[in-house]
Amino acid sequence: MSDIRPPGTNALLASQPIYDRDNHIAGMELLYRHDSGKNAVEVGEDRATSEVLFNYCTGVTSQVDHYQQPAFINVSREFLCSGAFLPIDPRSVVVELVERIEPDAELIEAVRKWNKKGFTFALDDFEFKDSWKPLLFLASIIKVDIEQTPLSVALEKRKKLARFPLRWLAERVETAEQHQQYLDAGFDLFQGYFLARPAVLYGKKLSPSALNLARLISQLFADEPDIDQVTDLLAQDPLLSVSLIRIVNSPLYKGRHNISTMKEVVMRLGIVAIRRWAVLISSLQASSPEVARTILIRAQACAALAPLYTAEPLDSGRAFLAGLLSGADVLLQVELPAFLQELDLAGDIKSAALERTGGLGELIKVVEDLERRLAMKKDLATINRKLLKVYQESAANVQALFNELS
Repeated sequence: MSDIRPPGTNALLASQPIYDRDNHIAGMELLYRHDSGKNAVEVGEDRATSEVLFNYCTGVTSQVDHYQQPAFINVSREFLCSGAFLPIDPRSVVVELVERIEPDAELIEAVRKWNKKGFTFALDDFEFKDSWKPLLFLASIIKVDIEQTPLSVALEKRKKLARFPLRWLAERVETAEQHQQYLDAGFDLFQGYFLARPAVLYGKKLSPSALNLARLISQLFADEPDIDQVTDLLAQDPLLSVSLIRIVNSPLYKGRHNISTMKEVVMRLGIVAIRRWAVLISSLQASSPEVARTILIRAQACAALAPLYTAEPLDSGRAFLAGLLSGADVLLQVELPAFLQELDLAGDIKSAALERTGGLGELIKVVEDLERRLAMKKDLATINRKLLKVYQESAANVQALFNELS
């Protein structure tokens, strides 16, 4: 992995492997990195925690194929005590408690609650202070900074703590001699420059609105959308939620009963209408109106053309999605191949959006060709009249949606 920054990308985070006794990767510590060069303390530990987690889960990059082992993440005291939990599978992460955290009663109780949820803890830069003893019952890993703690001291402390089922990790291992010393001493895990330096991961950062759009696309266009999950995703986006509430109370949808929950909004509008409105509103949040209009017209035109495709039966909803995703790189400013990998969608839809293959890909190519000819005012007289009519009607439908939101 190279630290050379590819053009048009952001520094998402840095990662440093953690190895076991057989020199196999046992985990990856994730470290805060920012394009500005600021460190976690300068930006604030709460923000650094959130950014590392967000970029780890949402950064569109092809450099994450090695994450087959748990990610070690520093979590701030405020986050631990907030009552929130990391929104990822507890088995995929090890929460590091750094030495500067004060282990008072509030923190210990918070760690106990996290532990009951299934989270594993590592005590980082452990200095064997008495105040940390209660956390030994909740931790699974002790990280020893070998620059700060001599081996003789570490071995003495490990002997005293032998009753705890802990794995011992030697960090800051910088020479082959040190590595061998701690191997011989019976340490379980190893981390440091001798084994591997931290490597910066570069990629495209997704904004929260773009991330939510990706999740909405996956759920809304599933074969059997889960109403509760759709509702939860909508509720995570205040602007989208408020906009949908306005729409459901418009004369077009207004019923005899007032709406009081987001689930009622979804039920009244229905999945088909929610697809249309959610994609439109989220697209506008993530991009400029001009870009959103072009891509949405393409998607609408693909959907309208699907029933007219004679080579094979094509579903309008799938055609809409393929057309929409074909422009996701422009709409969301992401690398399309990596972005599509993040979506739990059918392979033919992804290949149509990326490579223009199959019947869905043919529809996209037809509409894209029409887009170019209209933009360049080229050979307009030879455009198929029926195709032009479908495109113009799609443009009118999209503009009508824009007008509703104005």
